[in-house]
Amino acid sequence: MIVIGAAAFAVLMPAAVVQAQSRPSAGGPPKRPRFEVVSIKQCKVRDATGGAGKKGGGGWIHWDLGRLTEECQTAFNLIRDAYLAYPDGKPWRVGAVTDYGANDPDEPPCTGCGDGLPPVSNRQFKLPLKGSPPWLNSDRYTVEAKAAAPESMPMMRGPMMQALLEDQFKLKVHRETREVPVYELTIAKRGPRLRTTKEGSCVPIGRWQPPAVLPSPEHPPPASQMECGHPFPSASGLDFNGTTIANLCRLLSGWADRDVIDKTGLTGMFDFQFDIEVEPPADIAAMFLSTINALAKMGLKVTAGKATDQFLVIDHVERPSGN
Repeated sequence: MIVIGAAAFAVLMPAAVVQAQSRPSAGGPPKRPRFEVVSIKQCKVRDATGGAGKKGGGGWIHWDLGRLTEECQTAFNLIRDAYLAYPDGKPWRVGAVTDYGANDPDEPPCTGCGDGLPPVSNRQFKLPLKGSPPWLNSDRYTVEAKAAAPESMPMMRGPMMQALLEDQFKLKVHRETREVPVYELTIAKRGPRLRTTKEGSCVPIGRWQPPAVLPSPEHPPPASQMECGHPFPSASGLDFNGTTIANLCRLLSGWADRDVIDKTGLTGMFDFQFDIEVEPPADIAAMFLSTINALAKMGLKVTAGKATDQFLVIDHVERPSGN
C-alpha cells in the first residue's frame, strides 16, 4: 500500500500498479470501470490520522490494487483530482520532464514515484472551480471504495472517482474554453545558444537518490547527486540540468503571474545555470526577471501573449447522503 499527501501532485513512494483494461462493448466505447463498494462519511480535519492541514489538503490518501481511501478530503479536492489530475486514468509521463518519451514498458507507470507531470499547469490546477457552492471547499469527507478487480491508482482517482462523484454527489460538469494571458518563450533572431545535456551532468530519473546533505549554495550537490529535470541551488544561483524546454516553462510559470508557454519548437534536453538569488527571502518576481535576462543571453526571449485553454465548470453538485 502507498500513502501520499492529499493536496500535492507529488507522490512520495513508488507503486507497482496494474492498468486494468475494460472490454469494449459491441458497437460502443469501452465501459468506464466503477467501484463495487463505496462508503462516504463526513469528517473534520482534526479527525485525520495524517497529513492534515488547515488549508488545501486533508488526511492521507491510501491505495492498493483495487482499494482506495481518501481521508477527510473536500469535495473540491476530489473533483479536482478526478477531472484535472487523472482525467483519463493515465499515469503522468516522465517524458514531460526529461524527454525520454513514454514510460519504459518494462517499468511500473511513473505515477507513484513523483517524477511525472500532470496534464494541466499548476496554476490551472489551483484555480477555484466556477459554479462551486461554498460548502465544496469546507465540508470534508472520507471516501472508502473497493473495485471488483485490480485497478491502478490513476484509474481509481480519475475515471472511477468521476463515476463515484456523479453517483454520490450528483455531480454534473462541463468544460469551457477561455482566452487567458500567457508569456510565450520563443527563439530570438540570432538563434538559440543552449548547452545540450551531457552525460554525467545529472542523474536520470529513476536512478536518483536523495543526497545525505540537503543542497544549498554553501553545499551545492555534485553532478552525481543532481536529478535530471529538477532545479538545485548552486554556488552561482540555480542549476537546472537535463531538462526539456517544456519543463523549463513549468519552472518559470511558478515564478510568473501567468503561465509560460513553449513556442520554441526545440526538442531534447539542456543544461541551464542561472545567476539568481534563490535562498529565502528571495523575491519571486525578481527571480523571474533575472531568469528572463539570462535566457536572452542564450538566444531565448519571453514576451506577453494570449492563449486559449479549457476550464472545468460545475453545473450541479449536492452533498452526499452518506453511508
